[in-house]
Amino acid sequence: MKVSLKIDQLCVCLFAMVVCADLHAMMEADKFIGAWRLVSAEFRAEDGAIAESPYGPEPQGLLMYDAQGSMSAQLAQKGRTPFAIADRKAGTSDETRAAFESYQAYYGRFKIDEREHVVTHTVMQSLLPNLAGTEQRRQYQFKDGKLILRTPPILIGGRRLTGELVWEKIRLGKE
Repeated sequence: MKVSLKIDQLCVCLFAMVVCADLHAMMEADKFIGAWRLVSAEFRAEDGAIAESPYGPEPQGLLMYDAQGSMSAQLAQKGRTPFAIADRKAGTSDETRAAFESYQAYYGRFKIDEREHVVTHTVMQSLLPNLAGTEQRRQYQFKDGKLILRTPPILIGGRRLTGELVWEKIRLGKE
């Protein structure tokens, strides 16, 4: 009887620990839900030196996460040059290249690993076709109301760069 009671108590304690851990993970994941505006994007070379950002000194971006696990990311240089003709298929090679190089977008699914502080974006489609079907892992941190995402080294312009992107949640009536 005493052994049975102790096993029951142990099971209840283990169940409570699992529920608390799951609730905590859900609470952490809930912080992601919503729309985020890009505040800064800093990239560093492998030696730690600051590299030129592919999005320029005043990057713009929108990152969205929903409660169903979908996500979308768009990043751009501020002040992109429009095509001479407003026809996406009529741009010159230089116009098309500049437009492509100054913008990145992808969408897909996301999952949170709270223990590792990693958000994984499973890319369904992307402006850069090579990203479709990949998993993009980002270390995350919430600090001072902002979401900070750090990339592993990625190839940009022939260099392996690590990015730190700082996002601010968009509140109703502010954007």
